[in-house]
Amino acid sequence: MSFIEGFLIGLAMVIFVGPVFFLLLNSSFEYGMKAGISVALGIIVSDIVCVILCYYGISKFITASHNQFWIGVIGSCILFGLGINYLLKKPHISNNLAIDSKKGSTFFIKGFSVNFFNPFVFVVWIGVFKYGSQKYFETLELYMFLSAVLMGILTTDLLKVFLSDKLKRFISVDRLKVFFRITGAVLLIFSFRLLYLVW
Repeated sequence: MSFIEGFLIGLAMVIFVGPVFFLLLNSSFEYGMKAGISVALGIIVSDIVCVILCYYGISKFITASHNQFWIGVIGSCILFGLGINYLLKKPHISNNLAIDSKKGSTFFIKGFSVNFFNPFVFVVWIGVFKYGSQKYFETLELYMFLSAVLMGILTTDLLKVFLSDKLKRFISVDRLKVFFRITGAVLLIFSFRLLYLVW
């Protein structure tokens, strides 16, 4: 029961459209499934770190107003840099063979950092952890619940990568350029919004 509930909660998180969503789609459109999967793995590893921090009670340190401010500033700077990059970037469409291990690690780091340095991700995970710990008192059940939530999130992210790869045949360089500009603008908006909220 705990596993099913956790998995459904993880799937339901698809409704959250944040900066990682656009990063995931753009990476998949431009470089293919391997890049998208690398971003998705970066996202899920950062989520695992968040869960570990919640489990060991370090979430109180993270959610302290002073610490949250600096985490928000770092996250805002990362989003701002990515936004400017997408606004100025000249798009090209390559296949999966263009992704070597070095580029794969770069996409992984992008996914990890954009997700991890977003204070609202911590807020969501603190809520999920508190809900799970209050409902499932046995350690094993709580582990299953949290693992299932993570699996649900990873499943939705991989589905986004798969669907974007299927849509890639309809994406021309000109259309990708427009999508890049939209993504750049959206990331800049997220950057300013994040900075405003933690100020």
